[in-house]
Amino acid sequence: MDTTMHFENDKFIGRTNFRSGLVNNVVALSALEVAGVAGIAKSFNGFTIKPSVKTDGVKIIYDKDGVIINVCIALQYGYSAADVSYRVQENVINAAGSMLDRKIRTVNVKIAQVHVPHMSEAK
Repeated sequence: MDTTMHFENDKFIGRTNFRSGLVNNVVALSALEVAGVAGIAKSFNGFTIKPSVKTDGVKIIYDKDGVIINVCIALQYGYSAADVSYRVQENVINAAGSMLDRKIRTVNVKIAQVHVPHMSEAK
């Protein structure tokens, strides 16, 4: 379970608990909203790509200085890798940042595959 502590003037006022994986789902959905993202990788090692909300390709690291988010995507053929990665980073920061009460230090985007529509349809 992910927990966010709330303080006001250094006084503890409460906490919010998120179901494990909920933040991963938000990250995956925010990445899938970006034009040029064909899907989320099933895992960082096996590159099975499906355009569904599988969060095996999302890893979140919490530490005292903030949150590090790693997301592994498939790029749609014809889109700029740099532009799509930047938009994924912005989308993830906006979505997860509004949900979590922690600073998001880094959003790392790994492009695992380029999705070419005519090649995948032939299978």
